[in-house]
Amino acid sequence: MNNISSEQSSFYRAVQDMGLFLFIWVGQLVAATGSAITGFSMNVWVYEYTESAIQFALISVFATLPFVLLAPVVGIVTDRWNRRWIMVISDLCATLGILVLGLLVLYSHLEPWHVYVFNTLEATCAAFQTTALFASISLLVSKENWGRANGLMSFLTGMARVLGPLLGAVVLDWIHVQGVLFLQMGCLAIGILPLLVVTFPNLKIEDKTTESSYIADMLFGLKYLKAYPGLVGIMLISSFTFFQMGSINVITTPLVITVASHDILGRILSCFGAGTIIGSLAIAFWGSPERYMKAIYSCMLVNGMLLVFAGWSSSLVVFTISITLFTMIRPVLYTFCQTILQNKVDLNIQGRVFSLKSALDAIAVPAGFVIVGPLAEKVFEPMMMSDSLWANRIGTFIGMGVGRGMGLLLILLGGVTLLVTLLASWYPRLRLLETELPDAVDVEDWRIEPALKESTTIDNASLAN
Repeated sequence: MNNISSEQSSFYRAVQDMGLFLFIWVGQLVAATGSAITGFSMNVWVYEYTESAIQFALISVFATLPFVLLAPVVGIVTDRWNRRWIMVISDLCATLGILVLGLLVLYSHLEPWHVYVFNTLEATCAAFQTTALFASISLLVSKENWGRANGLMSFLTGMARVLGPLLGAVVLDWIHVQGVLFLQMGCLAIGILPLLVVTFPNLKIEDKTTESSYIADMLFGLKYLKAYPGLVGIMLISSFTFFQMGSINVITTPLVITVASHDILGRILSCFGAGTIIGSLAIAFWGSPERYMKAIYSCMLVNGMLLVFAGWSSSLVVFTISITLFTMIRPVLYTFCQTILQNKVDLNIQGRVFSLKSALDAIAVPAGFVIVGPLAEKVFEPMMMSDSLWANRIGTFIGMGVGRGMGLLLILLGGVTLLVTLLASWYPRLRLLETELPDAVDVEDWRIEPALKESTTIDNASLAN
């Protein structure tokens, strides 16, 4: 009983400490869900209007490019300007884009290129908004609850992705495209309101980069990461998890459709979404482990094995259970990577680091599409359908026929994951990151109001040399 009451007391203290963050988070959850509904509706509209898979694919391209191309600018702006107002302005600009798009629909002037422009605008706003929010977690939440806050951010993303298609299909038939757009305007308004009524703790740091040019700031961020290769390793691990998800996504639909119905595919994808939500909630309640790197290696090891299991058997049940467990572990792994960066990166440079990380994460998903998709269609599926020596040898273990080439690809992806885990655990800068690199700041000192310390652990002179 004492242990239970102690855990409850710890949970209530965490909620109290995270009150300001939770207030903002709820608004952003509503806004993200509205954006996901709109994204689904616009995807459907473009495909029905053009009946072109290429133009349909362009939607994802225009929604991804701003995260990659604007990463240096986003990071510098986040570190130089007030992060709360960056989020407010980003949401307002997205609302303006929705309004214009809604008027085009209302007067029957909407064209596919309008959707591409809108996606670019919304992705640009999202790049600034998400970077500013992640960089603000260190100011809004005590250090011991950073893991919970990052877990809730993963939950936000997962829930929006699950609810977007489910609600979008219903809402699109009910109120049509123009209604969906004005619904998102309401969702964005709910997201903006908490930002207008709260005040973020100030971040006042004496840093030479605040008086330098944007190019110098950009180079400073790169020099910072170059000085700490362990942090680069963490960013690459995070990006690799997105590559895995892109690879799984491009394999899942053709793999399932070849042996089952569209209804079964929908149920399987729902299981994957539920896994993401469960994993995110688990880390939000659990908090942080004592040793992040050991937990990261453990997650990577288990996920590699799950990918091997998913590809080894031709059973859809085994595939679904394995990938669902994978999607449960992935947000936990991502959260640990994010929390380590918050622990180790100085507060006044987190914007630049997180924007570069967002760029790597954003490009990893389409990289999975581009690399794995053609390999599955042109190489592995034909190989496992043939009567070649290699197909016969491999088929002895995993079977031959439709879908077995994609199964072999999953096995290879699991093998690569296990190899990456081995190399990451061998690399000293990663393995010893938590002990070699001290925490950037004593976060509690930064949250003292109204005055905050005007010092930093960044050694600008050494990085500039």
